[in-house]
Amino acid sequence: MMNKTSASLLLASVLGLQLLTGCGTMATEGQGQGASPAAGEKKTLDFPTKSVTIVVHTKAGGPTDTMARELAKAAEPFLGKPILIENQPGGSGASQMAELAKAKPDGYTLGTLTPSQIGMWNSNLKDQFNVDSYTYVSGVQIDPYVIAVRADSPYKTLQDLVKAMKEKPKTLNVGGYGAIGSGHNVAWNIFAEKAGVEANWVPYESTGEAVTVLLGNNIDVANSNPAQVSQYVKSGHLRVLGVMSDKRLEEWPDVPTYKEAGYEVDTSWAQFRGIYAAAGIPEEVLAKLNDAFGKAMQTEGFKNYMKNSQMVDGTMDHKQFTEYVKKQDALTKEWLGKLSK
Repeated sequence: MMNKTSASLLLASVLGLQLLTGCGTMATEGQGQGASPAAGEKKTLDFPTKSVTIVVHTKAGGPTDTMARELAKAAEPFLGKPILIENQPGGSGASQMAELAKAKPDGYTLGTLTPSQIGMWNSNLKDQFNVDSYTYVSGVQIDPYVIAVRADSPYKTLQDLVKAMKEKPKTLNVGGYGAIGSGHNVAWNIFAEKAGVEANWVPYESTGEAVTVLLGNNIDVANSNPAQVSQYVKSGHLRVLGVMSDKRLEEWPDVPTYKEAGYEVDTSWAQFRGIYAAAGIPEEVLAKLNDAFGKAMQTEGFKNYMKNSQMVDGTMDHKQFTEYVKKQDALTKEWLGKLSK
């Protein structure tokens, strides 16, 4: 028979064991409630939590700058944070490319992309950057190339211009944005090859600058885009001789395409504009940016801007734009090979 002392000790042991067991159970349950998500459970990325910056590689006021500002204005409500514009011209995009390459790949620093950067990383900057150095976020627009001259120029048609160039090879000066291999330069050479002519290429830091120099009668021809010459065509100061497109532009129904003028050019080479960033942007961030930009490009305000600027819709998501840029990269390599001979 158990005495009182032994009974007390046994009861204390049982209670102690229950207490320890209970504490262990509570600890386990508490760890389960406060632990990280279970295996296979994906944590949602909180993006954006601050403003996003788009670094523009041209001066303020040009077509690329305008695109970035219109896109930013339209996308802000969908992204939920401010989108800032920072102009960083220089070196046909070289300065901006370096800025993006060193930026943290988190989606907060983006940049405007045109064929000019592709030309640079395949020529002057080929030892520093290439098509795999960046992430291609969204395609935005296609801006047809045009050939423009002063209204008092003796060249009334593309045929007039070609005739003069054949009579005096390499005497006329053609200006446009970017160095040899830039989008404008390649576009001009695509035409020149089909027409069988040669000219002196004069590079400028923006299309607007080339047009200004043309107005000042310091070059003979400008390889431009519609928006940069439209007001001067209306005012009677400039004349557009042709458009590098499969069809005529609505605003200029009397201006022929290069093909209609007799020059069968490859129109797959186009002045595109889009958004890119440093390599390694997370897919979830890209999805959120694509969603915001895609919705922005469907707003009435952005559509009106596109129409008034005579732009062609170039909406592409990350995967589509990446594929498109790689094709343009291959075309650039091909043309740089021709131009270097």
